[in-house]
Amino acid sequence: MTSASTPATLPFEDLERVYEQLAAAIDRAGEANEALFLTKLVMVMAHRAGTGLDFAACVATALDSLDLAAQPAPSVPPAA
Repeated sequence: MTSASTPATLPFEDLERVYEQLAAAIDRAGEANEALFLTKLVMVMAHRAGTGLDFAACVATALDSLDLAAQPAPSVPPAA
């Protein structure tokens, strides 16, 4: 049993399916709408996940393997 603050993770096979759906949706949105689509998707997912989601940890994990030296970090308001 998992605690309310730690949601169960997806099995690898389901994660592959998520990747395929995401790639198809990004292609459908088009390059001009990619950032907006991804932002809207994250907002919908965060809303559905509710209070059990550690959004700051998710952001840190997603940024972890990116080459951030190529661009300055934007200022982000502190979480409420």
